[in-house]
Amino acid sequence: MDIQEFYDSIDENYENVSSRMMGNQKLVEKFVRKFLEDPTYKQIKESVEKMDYDEILRATHMMKGIASNLEFTQLQQKSAKAVDMIRAGEKETVLPVIDEIEKEYQKVVDAIQKLD
Repeated sequence: MDIQEFYDSIDENYENVSSRMMGNQKLVEKFVRKFLEDPTYKQIKESVEKMDYDEILRATHMMKGIASNLEFTQLQQKSAKAVDMIRAGEKETVLPVIDEIEKEYQKVVDAIQKLD
């Protein structure tokens, strides 16, 4: 699967991320592959295990930014929802949203691993 097919497989828009990176397909692919090395997801998981809401906020905010830059819109939106909920004091109801982040993250990772 090439990078455009990757974006199609996760129901995202390749053209948006491509234009952000001046149409450089190799650059898009480089940053998408680097996503696998990013520690932010692990930080989310660890902070949830500790029930450290300050750290959950920081890590989900980081994920929101990374996902936005790579045009992983669904992951970005779920991360933004978690950030907004924590900031609004809705800590007790944020964990199902974290589960949604995990599912979307795994969907993206599975697709990245299928890149040629």
